Amino acid sequence: MEALDAIMTAITSGAIASAQSTTEKIISDLYNGLKTLIQRKYSDVSLEAVEKKPNSEAKQAALREDLEEANAAEDKELLQQAQLLLQAVAEQAPQVAQAIGIKLEDVKSGNVRLQEVIVSGEQAAGVHIKHGEFTGDIEISKVKVEANSGKK
Repeated sequence: MEALDAIMTAITSGAIASAQSTTEKIISDLYNGLKTLIQRKYSDVSLEAVEKKPNSEAKQAALREDLEEANAAEDKELLQQAQLLLQAVAEQAPQVAQAIGIKLEDVKSGNVRLQEVIVSGEQAAGVHIKHGEFTGDIEISKVKVEANSGKK
């Protein structure tokens, strides 16, 4: 996983997990540490929009752009904090760490061809289609899903 992808995943996972009443204290603490670090080092980067709507792709894209412009992917301390949070989420709140290989929503298309989708995670889903309208063929092939429990 690229550094920026790890940071973005940690932010969104932390925002989702922290909003749940059953979240373990360690996740909340690590997420607050990540937020504090971002606020201290990157004052022009705001997490507020993603915290309000953590599943919004538009909000995530805007945050990703801000982090890219700030060269946050080069920040080893930020990446380390993000990785600690991701590990805690995977261990303590695995339902938050769902991996989706391809997610299509509100799609109108003639034909769709999806090939060689590989995804793994606690509640992994290879292909997710919601509210799709297709007038032609749908071809989905070579989907590999590893829904490992993460338990050793």
